[in-house]
Amino acid sequence: MQSPTSTEFNGIIRPAYGTKTVLKEKFVEIYESFFKGNDPSAGQPNFWSELFLLKVNVVYLSKCLSEISQDQLLAIKNNISKLFLKSIETMKEESVQRKINAIDTLCALLQGIFSKRFNNFCFEIITLLTGLNNADTVFPQFVDTIKCLMNDGETAEVKYEALRLAIVVVCGNSNINQNSLNGYFMKDDIFDPLIKIILAPETSHVAYEAIMLLDILANYNKHESKNPYLIKLINIKNEAVFEKIMNVLATTCVKCRSKYIAIQDDDEANKYFVSSLATYVGSILSWTGNGTKKLSNVSDPELAFVRLPSANISILLVFYDLVNNNKRFVDHLAKSIIKFPISAESKVNERDSTTITSSIEIIRDGPYFCDFLSISSYLLQHNRTNRTASYANIILLILVILVEDSTFNKVICEDERRFVVRLCRQRPPLLQNAKFPRPLVGVILDVVIGFINHNLRRKLQTDLYSMALGVIHRIMSFLKKNCVRLPYHWSEIWQSLIGLLKFILSNIEHFQQDRDSVNEVLLSAINIINLSVTFGDDFFPDPISYDNLFYEIIRAKETFDGLSSIVNKTNFTKPGSPAKSAFQKTASSSQFDVLSNINTICTHFSLKIEGWKLANRVKSITPEQVYSIINANYDTLKLNTPEKLDHYTPYNEIPYHVPLLRQVLRVIVEDFKRREVLIE
Repeated sequence: MQSPTSTEFNGIIRPAYGTKTVLKEKFVEIYESFFKGNDPSAGQPNFWSELFLLKVNVVYLSKCLSEISQDQLLAIKNNISKLFLKSIETMKEESVQRKINAIDTLCALLQGIFSKRFNNFCFEIITLLTGLNNADTVFPQFVDTIKCLMNDGETAEVKYEALRLAIVVVCGNSNINQNSLNGYFMKDDIFDPLIKIILAPETSHVAYEAIMLLDILANYNKHESKNPYLIKLINIKNEAVFEKIMNVLATTCVKCRSKYIAIQDDDEANKYFVSSLATYVGSILSWTGNGTKKLSNVSDPELAFVRLPSANISILLVFYDLVNNNKRFVDHLAKSIIKFPISAESKVNERDSTTITSSIEIIRDGPYFCDFLSISSYLLQHNRTNRTASYANIILLILVILVEDSTFNKVICEDERRFVVRLCRQRPPLLQNAKFPRPLVGVILDVVIGFINHNLRRKLQTDLYSMALGVIHRIMSFLKKNCVRLPYHWSEIWQSLIGLLKFILSNIEHFQQDRDSVNEVLLSAINIINLSVTFGDDFFPDPISYDNLFYEIIRAKETFDGLSSIVNKTNFTKPGSPAKSAFQKTASSSQFDVLSNINTICTHFSLKIEGWKLANRVKSITPEQVYSIINANYDTLKLNTPEKLDHYTPYNEIPYHVPLLRQVLRVIVEDFKRREVLIE
């Protein structure tokens, strides 16, 4: 391998005028010698003081580190250790410029070292930087220095540089639980300085980074030991902190959504006809020819969508952790919706990214939560990779937790408190266009239905479908218990659920290896239909909604007949057996024939329809005539009233979701390391 010290590139080594002699930047000359294993500081008492006055050539330093091997690094570990220690010493000096240069040096040095694939990551990192014997002396001083600069740095730039250095260290390994350096941040936590940066006007532009670092630290070995960041996160009471976090979250969501719209503007997609879900079989349809506008400079929209969302969407982890751990935050979220006038017709989700001002304190005309729902719609409909699946998990878990909260549910179900939310309309089948003010619970249902409709694949993401169905079930349970009549296009739910059942039935042979998980999805979808059949009177807005439900069930008679044979052969959760996940149906509700009422409806009305056709001597029948027959024969229909259809197991992260969230955390840390600066 060519030595990095002999590499030449523009801006680092330049020819002198009129001669072949090459003049080297002093910084380059010093580090060239440094990486050869020489000690340029020998016999130079002012060497380090002068070095840290030089502007750091990050490009050159990073290039040197990228081109040197692990073994070569270990061979010059004395130089590496000396540079690390001298940089820490310089961070404590009074000179602001030296501090910043020292931090820039450390960031480049540590990023280069962390990028190496050491056999024993933590052991060899510590060996390089301090040696094992000095680690417990040097690293606490290092963390304390970072903490002091974040808290009391002379300028906003110094505070940000210290924050940036902390991020480099904490995220050195995408699996933060295997980065033992993070243990030093547990012993001397930087929670208060991070909160100070989040709230201070002069550091408002880096609030995103501070919020993310705080939450990543709160996830470090949180199930194995006491985590001071998580404990303090749970106990946050300051509503100014909640407000700032939601402001940053909402702004980030709008920016991330704008990248989807830049690929394909879906604002006028409602003008074009798309086939109903009943004919949708889950294939990935073409991006073109569906009437949606597409920007001419995007040659391959499908490939462009796969690369989204932006890495900054990693902030969704913060939202999840607060919703899951801090009830005061959920209450604040509800209050942030309540504070808008009842007559408000929010346009918040129509904001273009170019309208975001340089200040994070922008004037809003709708709740922050609307921006989260909007980006959720786009992300869930374009879920095509393991990376997007990680974020889909986070989104659906957030929704599950929120719709379990009775206070939050009351707010989002208020018919008088309506908002407009822009939802994704880039992929058929399209839901009814709802560009009018409505309760947010209807928006949540649309977001979830969008996921169900656009992720029907033979490699079915059963965990995500269980969560999505769990959201619908929890909402219906709340509506039923509180007798809330929700104006909503309920027929879309029936079509989506029946479409899901039909898809599973037609591909049942492909699900043999994952049969238990698929069975759980089947049971959850059937349970929602049973809940609606039995208790729809409590939450449907009008009789026609019931008619629509029965009409869709009758239309899907063949599907339910096919499912009957599967359900009869399927050993669903038995009484006393452990539940597979937090979204699985309770044992007591599985003791009756889950298709009994549905089959009764199909049989009862099919006989009535055939009788009507015979009496009227016709071979076919119109939908209007079917509706008329349904209305005329409710009185003779006898159904069972199963118990506990509205019961569910409340969400708990432990133990079912711990492995999943650890995988998600790695994706989020990796994304955070390649984040964009969204707020300038």
